[in-house]
Amino acid sequence: MAGNIITGAFLTLCSYSDIKRREIYVKPALALILLGIVFAALQGRDSLLSAFLGALTGVALIIISKLTKGAVGAGDGLVLIVTAFYQGFAGNLSILLMALFLSAVVSATALMIRKCKRDYELPFVPFMLAAFLIQIWRC
Repeated sequence: MAGNIITGAFLTLCSYSDIKRREIYVKPALALILLGIVFAALQGRDSLLSAFLGALTGVALIIISKLTKGAVGAGDGLVLIVTAFYQGFAGNLSILLMALFLSAVVSATALMIRKCKRDYELPFVPFMLAAFLIQIWRC
């Protein structure tokens, strides 16, 4: 329950900053990573392992960001690292995949109705928030 509250609040804050400023605040994210390590450790060894495995999805996204020279935002990877410590590997992967699906649907729709061009950049964290809300609503 506490993990869902922290994740929801963090994704809400990051969604706002991603939409308004196109950036993710690093210091709160780093603080939540440290808190998340403690949170996962208190839940046991399996939870901690799951959290670190989930964080690898965020690390992979940061590496992809560097390789593509920012075509994918490194901040999105940082957000995934934070959420991994509160949602675990399966929850984090579920958020990522559902967010990718939702952003693809919105992007395709926007292209079809000619609301934007191919090079338009959508903020991704709001899709992660929507995916998280769908995930907790289903359970």
